[in-house]
Amino acid sequence: MKVTELKADSTHVRQMGRTLFRRETLWLGYSLTGVEFDFCGTSLSAELSTDRLNDEEWKHIFQPYMALFVNGRLEKRFAVNEGTSEYKLFSAEKPEKVRIKLLKLSENAFSKVGLSAIFADGEITPTKPISERRIEFIGDSITCGFGIEASCGTDGFCTAEENSWENYAATTARHFGAEFNLVSWTSIGVISNSVKEDVNEPDTGWLMPFIYDYTDLSTNGWLGEEAEVWDSARFSPQLIVVNLGTNDKDYTRGVPERVKAFRIGYEDFIRKIREKNPDSVILCTLGVMGQQLCPQVEAAVENLRRNDDRIFSMRFEEQRESDGIGAEQHPNMKTHKIMAERLIKEIEKLEIFK
Repeated sequence: MKVTELKADSTHVRQMGRTLFRRETLWLGYSLTGVEFDFCGTSLSAELSTDRLNDEEWKHIFQPYMALFVNGRLEKRFAVNEGTSEYKLFSAEKPEKVRIKLLKLSENAFSKVGLSAIFADGEITPTKPISERRIEFIGDSITCGFGIEASCGTDGFCTAEENSWENYAATTARHFGAEFNLVSWTSIGVISNSVKEDVNEPDTGWLMPFIYDYTDLSTNGWLGEEAEVWDSARFSPQLIVVNLGTNDKDYTRGVPERVKAFRIGYEDFIRKIREKNPDSVILCTLGVMGQQLCPQVEAAVENLRRNDDRIFSMRFEEQRESDGIGAEQHPNMKTHKIMAERLIKEIEKLEIFK
């Protein structure tokens, strides 16, 4: 059969997550952005590229990773090499009908992946969402699955050990059979990103309340184009889970005026989320890597609930040494499972998905 080159536009694939289609290429930045489609034929491959070229550190630490699912089962995980290459997705001796899902496992902060072409000897058609249930997760490195597969808390980070598919967010969404989006970025905060102990000024260069407004501000910037404002109608979640504050505590350090600034900033951000998502339940979470700012999150939610009874708070239990620790003191896979169990129980208690 003749092989046809197709683009990853909405006529051929279902685009998943906050993706950007630019210059005939679908750009995957955030964790678990990707595509899904049905294919009938014998040969299928994809042309992928990345934004990090000729960078030795990138090759060993920050190389992007993808996950390929065939008929709902994980077929393989693979790294995207520098430059542009063709990657085999499916082959068979006789034509078969299969469902293909291709997701980015590694996070936006370290690399983007461009899907510039799909080569198929048969027809491909975009799938439809399997459920009307939708969850949006807003968070930091924890929500990216940072270091989840590392064996020791003192291990350095590498994307080979980052697995967003097995993090608490994706695990929770799969439990409820829900479609989901991740808007997450390593070291990000509400009023300050993570800073070192001797730094007494907030790092405000890249905060979640700013980037949340856009589809993928980082990729727009790398492409040298104007930022695309996110259209909330593309994904209207019944539930939004916010897991922020872990990095802010590196700056607040119990200093009263800083702690107060966090509470005010956090409250303002939740108001912004509500403005963009008027019908969603908002669940504010924190705690697995330290509970210093949990009281401020809870106070912010209590204040907001005076006028909005669809906002809630929940503490994650702090990770335990006995369960193991992932890279750079992040939760490992076992802890992510514990987090998912806790979150699932809370969602069930709130009766969001009846």
